[in-house]
This record gives sequence, structure tokens and C-alpha cells, in this order.
Amino acid sequence: METLSPKLVCPSCKGQRLVAGTFWEKAYRNFAPKGKLMLLGYSPLSFVCRDCGYLGICLSEKERGELDVKVTEG
Repeated sequence: METLSPKLVCPSCKGQRLVAGTFWEKAYRNFAPKGKLMLLGYSPLSFVCRDCGYLGICLSEKERGELDVKVTEG
């Protein structure tokens, strides 16, 4: 499983005490950019901020790099 980027901070309070987790809802298990054909898409990471309770979703650094390549393809 991918890990949260050490550069990631809470968008709500800018805290850094983030705990990775997994949503059980199937709707949050795959992400595919609009207009790009993908078989599986990307698996988002979910996290919660221990400072303010914010619950968020992000892609790993590796998958963000792959997404950059995919989006810039013609």
C-alpha cells in the first residue's frame, strides 16, 4: 500500500498529524481523470487529521506522477 507524502498537510488547519486509512465505500476506491480512458484508475489514499478531524482523500506521489503523464498525453 502506498503511504501519505511527508509533504502533505491538512488543508483545513495545516496540521501534520495525519493518519492514513481506507474508505469502505466503493465509490471512493478508484479515481480516473475525466476524458481519459482507464481500465482501473488510481487508488486514492484517505486520511484523517488528528488535530482538527478533517477527513480527506489524496493520491500517492507515485500515482500523481503517473497522472501528470496521462493528462499530458495527446
